[in-house]
Amino acid sequence: MGITTIHQTRFAASSTNISLQIDFGNGTVLNHQGLIGSNVLEITESVFSVGVSWHGNMAFVESIAGVANSQVESRWWQYWVNGELGPVAANAYQVDDGDSIVWLYTGSQAEELEGKGPDSTQLYEALILAGLGLGFLAILFVVRRRS
Repeated sequence: MGITTIHQTRFAASSTNISLQIDFGNGTVLNHQGLIGSNVLEITESVFSVGVSWHGNMAFVESIAGVANSQVESRWWQYWVNGELGPVAANAYQVDDGDSIVWLYTGSQAEELEGKGPDSTQLYEALILAGLGLGFLAILFVVRRRS
């Protein structure tokens, strides 16, 4: 007696006039307009080679156009649709007519925050203020103890 496997496939209508942008994070940005497809992965694969690992029925994008995720550099691909980070796997996000998809090859949070923290002048000023505050508290302590 053999085993029969039934694959359930959900067919989604194709959406039109989709724009796709791939930002490699190094100044190279590629744009495509007027694409047709039903989900983010399908549309991306219609223009670029995409490396995918499957986790159940969810696709995790490992590479786009030969640029692979890198644990060493803490860089990976993430997609955005109409300015919002994709909340599900790329194959599960169903697009609508006119949607805008952007793939970003992004770095670690520390890299993205680089240059946005306090500079050395601000740190120096904070140390001076802290020292003055401690000095003031020491004077109050001595005056109060003598009273």
